[in-house]
Parts: sequence; C-alpha cells; structure tokens
Amino acid sequence: MPSPSAATGAAQSAGAELRARVAARASAEGRTDSPYPGLRYYRFSTPTAYRKTQLLVPGVVVVLQGRKTIELAGRALTYAAMQCLVLGGAAICHGTVVQASPELPYLAIHLDLPPEMLVKTLIALERQAAGAPRPLREHYVAPLEADLLDALARLLPATDAALDRAMLAPLVVEEIVVRLLRGGAAAAIRDAAAVTRSAIRIQQSMQFIQAHVARPLSVAQLAGQAAMSPSHYAHSFRAVAGVSPMRYVRDARLDLARTLLLGAGARPSEAAARAGFDSSAHFTREFRRRFELSPGEYQRRMAAADPQW
Repeated sequence: MPSPSAATGAAQSAGAELRARVAARASAEGRTDSPYPGLRYYRFSTPTAYRKTQLLVPGVVVVLQGRKTIELAGRALTYAAMQCLVLGGAAICHGTVVQASPELPYLAIHLDLPPEMLVKTLIALERQAAGAPRPLREHYVAPLEADLLDALARLLPATDAALDRAMLAPLVVEEIVVRLLRGGAAAAIRDAAAVTRSAIRIQQSMQFIQAHVARPLSVAQLAGQAAMSPSHYAHSFRAVAGVSPMRYVRDARLDLARTLLLGAGARPSEAAARAGFDSSAHFTREFRRRFELSPGEYQRRMAAADPQW
C-alpha cells in the first residue's frame, strides 16, 4: 500500500495534469463549452462577480485553481482548488470568483449530471443495496477525491474526438454519477422520502419525452402517460430527477437543437422548429439563457473551436 506521502504526491501530480488540460481548453475568459454536452470550463484572470442569476441543474463543479463563493438556496458556500461543489437539484445561484490573477487564473470544470442517468443509477443502486438509495437533494462542498479526479482526467481527452464523445465519454460520466451517489458525502444528503417507488415510472416517462421531444407536451399529458396524477407526477419527477418535468422537456429540446446546429449544420430557425419550439424568438431566448450566446453565435464559436463539427 502506498504511503500517505506517496498518495499525496500522486494526487498533486494528477491534479496538476488535470489543471493543465483545463487551462488548455479554457483558452478564453469566462465560459468555454466543450463539444460534449453539459461539460464546460471556466477561466477568470481577475476576481469577478456574476451579476446575473444562473439557474443550475444537478451537476458537479471542480475547481483546479483559485477560489469562488456562491449564494445558493439561502446558503453561502466557498470552494477552492481541489474541491468540488455538488449540486443536488435545480437551483438559482449568484457567484463571485474571489481569488484569481493573470498568473494564476481561476480554473474550473462544470459538468451537468444528466437526470436520466441519475434515475437509471438510483434504480440500479436500489437493486444492489439494502435500503433504497435516494437522489441528491442538497448542495455541498467536498474535497476532490482520487477516484473522481481520475474519472475527470479520463473524461477530458474522451471529448476531443467525435467517436470518443459518442462511445467513451458517456461511460465516464456514468462512472462519475455512480461514484457521487455512492459516496459518503452524497449519502449524508440524500432525501429521506421513499422516491424510488416512483423511479421506474419516471425513468419510463423520460424515455417517452426523449422519443417525442419535438411534439407538444404538457404535465397533464405526461402524468397520464405515467398513470399518475399531475401533482404526484410533478412532485415525483422533481424528487427523483432534481428538475421539474417541463424543465427536463425544455433542456431535452435544447440538447436536440444544439446537436442540429453543430452536427447537422442546421440554421437556428430550422433547429428551433425541428426541436419542438413554438417560435424562433422563444428558442433564441431559452438557448441564450442556457448557453450564454445566441444560437448563431454559439454555432460559429463551436465550429471555430472544433473543425470536426
């Protein structure tokens, strides 16, 4: 077994390597989106306050350099290098990068955790363990553990080529989800409600949404398809997946539109119509809210960053 000093040295070396990979990918100030959906990088060379409100979904933020504070669900949290912020559900936050300089910029990875993968993992863990595992419901800061560091180090290069993004990256993201849901910190904040009774029906509902995402969908229709009352369906969906049903529908449409813009080279108006948005203006507004650029600007930036698109 390695000595504590050897293990610490290995972790520092792995952290330095991951930090270098993030620095190379986060070439611009602010946010840089990865070609892999839900994965993005941040670089700030000076202390910066987010003036706008961000609506976040379940995910994990890993800081490799610098320090940041956020106001989240009425709580103030601070996280720094080699720490991670785990977001257990949809939340509104205000953030401030409090430690950053041109020589040592703030560097971070933000990975959204796909709700359908969270639900799939919850069901699998329930079948394998005594006692029903429960989804992440709160938000917390924890040290970046070696297994998560290792998974992130494998995820970044798996997003560079189109085939790896399709075949390898989802497997690493699934590993990250499993490790978070099985981890000690995650177990301490799982909701006490027995949401797993509804998990299979919510998973089936997600599959229905993905198969019919471009069609008009409502909570009442989705609840009927899941054989649940609208109020029970909406409550169970949020409890299991960490987001509301209509937020999940909207994000699924945005994911489809993003694929059409980047992979198929569709015009923004065409992507909006094919993804189920009722107007180009509504699509542009929602796209900008999530990706911080208009669809056309996003398409041009991603094409310049990754000629494979």
